[in-house]
Amino acid sequence: ISRMQSGKLALRKEVVDLDALIDETVENVQAATTTHDLLIEGRTGAQVFGDKDRLGQVFINLLTNAIKYSPRADKVLVHIFLEQEPAQAIVSVQDFGLGIDESYHQKIFERFYQVTDSEEKTYPGLGMGLYISSELVARHQGCIWLESSKGKGATFFVALPLLNRDE
Repeated sequence: ISRMQSGKLALRKEVVDLDALIDETVENVQAATTTHDLLIEGRTGAQVFGDKDRLGQVFINLLTNAIKYSPRADKVLVHIFLEQEPAQAIVSVQDFGLGIDESYHQKIFERFYQVTDSEEKTYPGLGMGLYISSELVARHQGCIWLESSKGKGATFFVALPLLNRDE
């Protein structure tokens, strides 16, 4: 975090096969859980220019959060698709868990922020995962957002620009 804030976090950017990165990340997280099936829907054939390890960190965070915050569900869906305008690949991670009230949507990507709800137990953590993820996505000229409402699960989206062949 201190390297990010000081502008000294080096990204080792290279051509990344997005489908392969998602396959590998899902396979690794799936190996660590017996409670949820992680299912991938869609293929893009897309390449992005980025730091494979840092992008993997983003998707690991989203997947582990989806598992943690959907304790009564048994699956997490990962959707991968392309958008033409602007030319970008979008990866979404959908859970079927607790959901996040809309009043928290703007704050959830802030440093140290955790949703606290008197009706639900608080989950352990520092409130850093989504902040770090949003910073990493921004450094890849992408964006991250969520769609959710309380009690209806959450879907987090990451949009990344497609590889520009001139890079």
